[in-house]
Amino acid sequence: MSSYDYGAAADFVFHMAHKFLYEYKIRWLPIDIKSIAVANWEFKWAHVHAYELSTTNDYVCRHILQSYDGATFYYPNHKKKYQIILNFINEDGRDRLPERVSWTCAHEVGHIYLGHFESNGVNSLRSPAIPPELYRQLEFEADLFAGEVLASKWLMNDINVMSEDDIAMFCGISDAAALARYKKATQDYRFVPTNAIVTRQNFGEYLKEITLCWPLDEFAEMNAGDVRAYATQNKPRTLLTAPKPKFLQRPGNCPYCDGDFDADSDPRYCFHCGKPLKKELPATAEHCGSKSPKEAVYCPSCGNRVYRIRQGFCFDEYEL
Repeated sequence: MSSYDYGAAADFVFHMAHKFLYEYKIRWLPIDIKSIAVANWEFKWAHVHAYELSTTNDYVCRHILQSYDGATFYYPNHKKKYQIILNFINEDGRDRLPERVSWTCAHEVGHIYLGHFESNGVNSLRSPAIPPELYRQLEFEADLFAGEVLASKWLMNDINVMSEDDIAMFCGISDAAALARYKKATQDYRFVPTNAIVTRQNFGEYLKEITLCWPLDEFAEMNAGDVRAYATQNKPRTLLTAPKPKFLQRPGNCPYCDGDFDADSDPRYCFHCGKPLKKELPATAEHCGSKSPKEAVYCPSCGNRVYRIRQGFCFDEYEL
């Protein structure tokens, strides 16, 4: 009977996954795991390796990688020690989806980061020296690592993203089978890694709540997915029975609802109630596309209702 403790292994892998997120300064979704692999280890495509060996991509996958996904090889005397080879071509000759390749890459990085090669003294996990039961355990850990790095269970819970379709959308995962394996493997584990709090701090800008002056339909197909279900609206502030007289009005407070705002920002409309703060402004205007504080109900620039949402759901990091 195996003495392998899956719960203890999951706890360890979760901790290592968040250590990896911290070490490589990852702070936005989806994660470009391939760039990390290229920068830190030797990286090669299977069809390039086939060209170098004067053979076919199919031969490399079947006989060298022993997988149509990819494999990693450990050479302790080489400068970069590890060589990751990924396959981009299906058996039918069509290109694989980049999102599936990303999962495979994270899986292989997991084998490296979790020390599977050194601890077992092998240069390939397909080695006969790896018993089948041990191989299944190492695959379990690598899948767990890939899932927690690319689509952290803790982070998904924190931002209330639960469905597989939405996880795939925000995290750039197209391998439904791999995602299902990850969810099944972690369904019994309720613990939160002790270092996950650092991940939340690093993802602060991604998780930041803002309001956007967009029509609701513009939230469809953002970042290749429809995020309208995550767009909500704040409740307007109740209007006073009558506007405050001039001599009672204070800079930075709305005369119609008494809501406060930054007077130095010189808003055109009160973002609490939507009333115009300047003369001869139209009651409504086209959505202007601006960002406002998360508390805003109306756009201070054009007076339209705004939608509250996580910043990372609609923007890439370079757009900020």
